Amino acid sequence: MIKNILLISILIFFSYSMGDASELLHYDVEKEHTLNELTQAKVEKIENLDVRSFIKIMTENYHANSKLNFVTFKGEFPLNWIKKEDIEYLISIIHSKKKCCSYKHYYSSYISSDYAEVGGFAIIFLNSFINNKKINLGLNSNPRTDEKSIKKINNWYLNEFKKE
Repeated sequence: MIKNILLISILIFFSYSMGDASELLHYDVEKEHTLNELTQAKVEKIENLDVRSFIKIMTENYHANSKLNFVTFKGEFPLNWIKKEDIEYLISIIHSKKKCCSYKHYYSSYISSDYAEVGGFAIIFLNSFINNKKINLGLNSNPRTDEKSIKKINNWYLNEFKKE
């Protein structure tokens, strides 16, 4: 008898602390949609891409009404991935605040619901070229445009790159 009372008390406690049980049992279409997005996510290999195809993938896969806007990538950016021929294109998009997908590495367990901006990736790529450093976006990256970085890059572009 005491065990039954204790069991009922525990059940009542949990039902009150968790809210309305019908909410817990409610079928959530949005969660189902999100799960489908996760299970059908395509994995891109960095070494198969160039700058333009990377930006294209990030913009074409972005959907404003989706909570999950990321592209999963496998591998690392090769040293000198940014070519001299890419600079004009990157300069042309450096100011872009156009929303695009975030970068997610294949080994990351974190799933971001944040977005990136096209200009943010352009800044990272240009800084990689300027400093002759390998691109490292970590496990997740949601870069945004940054006026201070844009000024530095534009200064380099006008004073050093254009003079070559």
